[in-house]
Amino acid sequence: MIKRLEKEFEQVQAAIDEGVIENVTVAVQYENNSANYTKWDVVIYGRENTIWQGGEFPGTLEFPQNYPTTSPVYTWKLQKTRFLHMNIYSSGKTCIDILNDKIGYSPAKTCVEILKALEDFLYRPNPKSPTNAELAKTFEQDLPKYEAMIKEFVQKYMEEKNKAEQKI
Repeated sequence: MIKRLEKEFEQVQAAIDEGVIENVTVAVQYENNSANYTKWDVVIYGRENTIWQGGEFPGTLEFPQNYPTTSPVYTWKLQKTRFLHMNIYSSGKTCIDILNDKIGYSPAKTCVEILKALEDFLYRPNPKSPTNAELAKTFEQDLPKYEAMIKEFVQKYMEEKNKAEQKI
């Protein structure tokens, strides 16, 4: 499993360098000065000219011991706030088909595909399978209000994130 993850990590870095994956950075976590390829730190940056513009959204992609038989888990790690997205649980776990063993995941999926799907996930919420029903309802009934809510969330989140970083 570790050999596969090392190879996939290299493929992800190459995809980022080549522009196949955009607006994403990925780093392997280190424990006791040793790379832990089962935990990747990911940051997804909001694309320009979208309601997510200017946002920097960190998360962790964790691979279980029986990967690739079982899908990895992606958890958004926002500071002191819940991610305002209709398909993200309050815990930060992601409700997305490509990471669901019963629906869209298969051992043939690559980490490049998974990361591309996670970035695209911001821009294509699924109101048919919400973890935040109220937000999904707003999305379907009043799109301009939904977009304004997301823009406000991004702005406030980034202000709080920047304040926290300045204190360090």
